[in-house]
Formats: sequence, C-alpha cells, structure tokens
Amino acid sequence: MFLKKSVSNGRVFLSFVQGYRIDGKVKHKTIEKIGYLDELEKVYDDPIDYFKSVAEERNRSAPAETIEVAVNQRLTDNTSSRKNLGYAIPKRIYSLLAINTFLQNKQKHLSIEYNLNSIFSLLIYNRFLFPSSKKKAFDNRDCYQYRGCWIY
Repeated sequence: MFLKKSVSNGRVFLSFVQGYRIDGKVKHKTIEKIGYLDELEKVYDDPIDYFKSVAEERNRSAPAETIEVAVNQRLTDNTSSRKNLGYAIPKRIYSLLAINTFLQNKQKHLSIEYNLNSIFSLLIYNRFLFPSSKKKAFDNRDCYQYRGCWIY
C-alpha cells in the first residue's frame, strides 16, 4: 500500500492505493480515500509525511497472504493420483481467445441440454495433448486435473 497524490479539479487529492499486476500490467486499487491536501493541511502540519508513515505502518502490520496446503493429506482409495496438468497452456489460450464466452452466448439461443463449452474444451485440450478420436477423448476425460466441466 502507498500514498497516491492525484489532481482532481485543480486540487491535490490523497488516497491509499494498493498496486498489483494482471498479465504483466500494473493496476491500482484504491483502498481508502483520504481527502484534499489543502483541507488536510488545516489539520496536520505535513499531511503527506504523516499519511506516508500511516501507509508504511499498515504495510508492516498487514498479515501476509498465505495459502495453507496439507502435505500429509491422502487420496481416497478409489481415486487416481495421476492427473495431467499439461492442459494449462491450451486452457489459457482458450480463455484468451474467449471461446468459452462465445460458446456460452451461442448456447443461450439454443435449446440443448448439454454444455457446449465443456465438450469443446475437452476436445481441444485432448487434441492438443493426445491427438485421438472424440470417443478416446471422452474415455480419457478423467486424466485431467480439472474435472468440474466434463460431461459424465
């Protein structure tokens, strides 16, 4: 988090901002709006230094974001531990091309019971990694880590 000074209506406006990256591009999220500098100077001697120190203190006291993973957790006996994570690259390309959005919009106008996106994504991932028939792709659908979208 840092103190951002921006000009609004010819006046300097202060706010706390958090920086992050999405696809290599820097983005900012406003955490808290503080106010106009000329109004804050009436309350604080040096509002910029004061709020910079507040931002630094908040950064020190903020809990680190962690993800806990249970290393000793075991799979149940009826599940296979072999999953293919190689489909992550075609999955990313599939989403960047917005094929899933196209198919979902197309399906809205069709009266079908199955999910077009599930079928096409399975076929594309399978053809990319293991070129084979459509039946073979359906038979091998359990070898992918992400099983939530496949049809059973």
